[in-house]
Amino acid sequence: MASDDQNKESVSEEKAKKYEQILGRLKKERKAVEDMVNRDYREARRYVRSHPEEGVLAAFVGGIALGYVIGKLSR
Repeated sequence: MASDDQNKESVSEEKAKKYEQILGRLKKERKAVEDMVNRDYREARRYVRSHPEEGVLAAFVGGIALGYVIGKLSR
């Protein structure tokens, strides 16, 4: 009986350790993704500020393309 309780405790401790390891890895990955998105966002803003006409043109073309696709899908 006592060995069963010890075995259950050790299994639950192992699960808790693995859970903590997974949480740690997920937190690191989340931080890396946040940093990458922030860096890309800043870079995009910098580009649009230095080339406003190209940014407006890209948004216009993207809007036309998106409108065309949505129009075709809604028929």
